[in-house]
Amino acid sequence: MLTVRKMEWADVDILAQIQKDAFAPLYQRFHDPSNPHLKGRADIERRLDNPCIHPFTIEEDGCIVGGIWYIRNRKLLLCELKPHEYYLGRVFIRPDRQGKGLAKQAILLCEQQFPDAVKYYVDFPDVLEKNRRCYAGAGYRPTGIKQETDPGVILELYEKIVKQP
Repeated sequence: MLTVRKMEWADVDILAQIQKDAFAPLYQRFHDPSNPHLKGRADIERRLDNPCIHPFTIEEDGCIVGGIWYIRNRKLLLCELKPHEYYLGRVFIRPDRQGKGLAKQAILLCEQQFPDAVKYYVDFPDVLEKNRRCYAGAGYRPTGIKQETDPGVILELYEKIVKQP
């Protein structure tokens, strides 16, 4: 059974390793300097004390299999968040558990934590079809907004409207 819970300091080391492993194939493909594969423990730690970030640990049958966080009250690269809007900053799943729908389930579970939400955003490299299917399955739709962030990496912005403001 998949569950999400508030991320804790005790989770940091395992989540840093899962993030590194989960993003390794994307780094090998794009060689982008901002890839989470290149980030370590400090990248996870800085999410824990930030009041604008809501980090969660993803567990399957009591075992940590990934992490996910949402951001609010920020101007981001492809959008500026208004009140009651959240940005899905990152979701990552252990490589041996990928492709089983866990990320989509985790997204839907996390969204239950934000009863005030009117809209969610997420962006990802536009050539990643698996990501597109995951986010579309969780109810996200393309906005038509795209931007190149690193050479050869074009991010596409998706949104999910959950209620009218």
